[in-house]
Amino acid sequence: MGVALGLNAHDIDGLAPARVIRATSETEVVEAIRGANERGEAIVVSGGATRLSVGDPPTRYDAALDVSALRGVVEYEPGDLVATVRAGTTLAELAEALAARGQRWPVEPGLPERATVGGTLASAAGGPSRMRYFHPRDWVIGARVVLGDATSVRSGGRVVKNVTGYDLTRFWSGTFGTLAAIVELTLKLTAVPERTVSLVAEVDVPAAFRVANELHASSLPLDALAVVTGEAVGAVGARADAALVVRLAGPAAAVRRLGREVRDRVLCRDVANEVWGRIAALPLESNWTARLAWPAAARPEIEFAGYGAVIYPASSTAYLLRSIDRTTFRAVRASLEAAGGVAVLERASAAYKRDAGGAWGSPRVPLGVAKALKERFDPRGVLAPGRMPA
Repeated sequence: MGVALGLNAHDIDGLAPARVIRATSETEVVEAIRGANERGEAIVVSGGATRLSVGDPPTRYDAALDVSALRGVVEYEPGDLVATVRAGTTLAELAEALAARGQRWPVEPGLPERATVGGTLASAAGGPSRMRYFHPRDWVIGARVVLGDATSVRSGGRVVKNVTGYDLTRFWSGTFGTLAAIVELTLKLTAVPERTVSLVAEVDVPAAFRVANELHASSLPLDALAVVTGEAVGAVGARADAALVVRLAGPAAAVRRLGREVRDRVLCRDVANEVWGRIAALPLESNWTARLAWPAAARPEIEFAGYGAVIYPASSTAYLLRSIDRTTFRAVRASLEAAGGVAVLERASAAYKRDAGGAWGSPRVPLGVAKALKERFDPRGVLAPGRMPA
C-alpha cells in the first residue's frame, strides 16, 4: 500500500485530502480502514472518480482511499454467464475480457475507460441500458466488501442459483461508499446481441416526447431510448431543437423488422452505435448536473425546449446539464418530491448545494433507519461522513 500524489483528482467540493492511500489488495483496504478507525480519521473511497462529485461535501476528509489499482478478473465461467472481478476494474477492461466469448455486463454508466465496476454499483449509476436491463444491482450476484469497522464481509455467491445473502449484495447499491468499501463483485452476464442498430430523429421537443411515449407504449422490444435537447444535441450529431435516439438490438432479422416499424412512426436516420457512449457521458462531463426522477404515471411539467438535457423517458429520468438559479431549482425539487420523485444535484458547487437545500433533497430513507445502518456498519463514522443524510 502506498501514498500517491495527484490529490486534485480526489478533491470534493474544494476539499482536498491530506493524503491518498492507493490500495492494491483487499488486505490493504482493511489496513487503511482499520488505521482510520484507530486514528479517528475520515476517508473517502474512490475508483475512477466519475461520480465522486455526487453527494454533499464531507464533514471531515483526512484521506482518499483509491482502489483503482484493485483490478482484474478473478474468475470467469462463460458457460454459467458469471464473472468475478475486482472492484477497480474499469468497464472498458471488463468488456474487453468478455468480448472474446461474445458476452458482456449490460450496464452503461458512461466513461467506461474510467468508470469502475465497484463505483458503478456503489453509486447506482444510471444510463441508456436502464430501459431494458434495469438497475446495476440486478446484474450483481455476489460481493466482498470491507465495512467501516474494517470487517471483511462476503455475500451472495458465484453462481446465479446461489441466493444466499442476495439482499445484502444488493444493499450496497447506492450507498456511495458511506457504509463499506467494495473490493470484489460477482457479475451476471448476457450475450452480446447479434446485431445492434441506432437511429436518430431530429425533431422539436414536443415531438420528441410524443414519439418517445408512443414507442414506449407500443411494447416494441427497444433496447434503449433517449431524448437529447438544447445544446446537448450536438453530441449526437444533430442540429434540431431535440434529438430522439433509439437503439435496437437482437437477432439480425428481428432488428431489421423493428427498424422498419420505428421508421414508419418517425423520420429517422442511422447513427453510429457509439452515440450511446456520448449520451451517457454528458451528465458526467457537464460542469453542473441535476438528476430528476419521477413516478412513471406522473411526468412533471418541466420545459426542456432550448435547455440542454438528457432524458430517458422509459425510466422516468432526466439529467439537466445547465445550471438554473437556486430558487427555480428548489421549486423543481419541491414539485418532484410532492409527486413522489427526486431532484439530486450530481455536479454543483458546495455553495449551490448548500443554498439549494443539499445535494439529495428530502431523505428517501427515514433518518432513524439511515442512522442505525451507519452505526451498525461504520460505528465510528470513518467512511465519507456527511456525504449522505445521517
